[in-house]
Amino acid sequence: MTHWLGRVSPAALLLALMPLASALGDVFLLTQGGEVVGTLQNADESPRASYVILTPQGVTVTLARSQVKQWLRPKPEEIEYEKIRPRYPDTPEGQWKLAEWCKEQKLNAERKVHLERVIALDSDHEAARRALGYTKIDGKWTTQREVMTKQGYQWYRNRWRTQQEIDILEQKGKTNLVEKDWMQKIDRWSAWLLTDRAEEGRRNLLTIEDPTAVKGLAYGLLHNPNPQVRVVLAQALAALGTIEGQRALAVCAIEDGIEDVRGACLELLKKRHDPSIVEYFVSRLRPKKSDNARVNLAAVALKAMNEPSTIGPLIDALVTVHKFKVGNANPGQMSTTFGSGGGGLAMGGGPKILLQPMQNPDVLDALTAITGQSGLGFDVPAWRTWYAGQRKPQAVDVRRDK
Repeated sequence: MTHWLGRVSPAALLLALMPLASALGDVFLLTQGGEVVGTLQNADESPRASYVILTPQGVTVTLARSQVKQWLRPKPEEIEYEKIRPRYPDTPEGQWKLAEWCKEQKLNAERKVHLERVIALDSDHEAARRALGYTKIDGKWTTQREVMTKQGYQWYRNRWRTQQEIDILEQKGKTNLVEKDWMQKIDRWSAWLLTDRAEEGRRNLLTIEDPTAVKGLAYGLLHNPNPQVRVVLAQALAALGTIEGQRALAVCAIEDGIEDVRGACLELLKKRHDPSIVEYFVSRLRPKKSDNARVNLAAVALKAMNEPSTIGPLIDALVTVHKFKVGNANPGQMSTTFGSGGGGLAMGGGPKILLQPMQNPDVLDALTAITGQSGLGFDVPAWRTWYAGQRKPQAVDVRRDK
């Protein structure tokens, strides 16, 4: 027995040597701490006002409903386990059979106790070792935990991770908390802009210097219902100067429903002239699911950016062809393609599709402003011919003097 006590874990020893509460009856966890074990005598009482409990010692205890935090009843398999456990001998074979029975009944904690007892009796019992997660390396049994720990890994959030991964996750968690705090402050200060504390709210927003506030400012810019508030939030984002803030301004410059807000965002974006923002506006010239209103709004933004590299995409977007479902379709549904061809009806058994070319006046306006060319109108081939001519390299005489 001394040999067994020296090799079994404390948790396993406790479970192995003490009868389970389920064998004695139900467990009643008390509100003030502690528990009472026994059989409930007034199980049919409804609504419940008290718990009358008969303990294994034959004592009747009455508890008010407010005194009991939780009533735990044993599962049938737990009761059966207590009945059959004494029948299995304390040998490697007997304890292994009991562990397998526990496995079938999904009694994982009890199974582990008996698996540990098996290897305590037979340290080289392969099946029990493997069931407990051991692997044989260089003739020695070792656990995955021991192997991973030696390799510098730690068990963290249900995975083995390096210290570097853990540091990143913890830092991310701290950042999320800071971002949440900023969102609450920004929401509060934004509300002040519509009260007699407007100046204080504006000052607080425009003096933010912490980049972790970008998420809260961007959310407010895209969701606050008041246009004046959105303009102040746009200014606060621009002052921080982060790429995330610039992207939020770019989205607002096209998606906001108020022209003054869109214009304010564009003015702020013009000051930095970030190439990635120009690329974003170009991408909105060819949306997958949109109408030509978005095409024109993107062109307005590109005109403000005044970037010559966008001339080609703007020429392609001068005339866009849109698909309109007619007949059984919902009115107004359409998708965008590029080209200058004519329209037509798609034949088939379902709703018919009308292809309609549409001229985009804001695209033409942007082209005229950036190139200084006028008179070409919506003549896409003429624009392409002109642009090709502008890109031809100038002839250079590279002959050496003789």
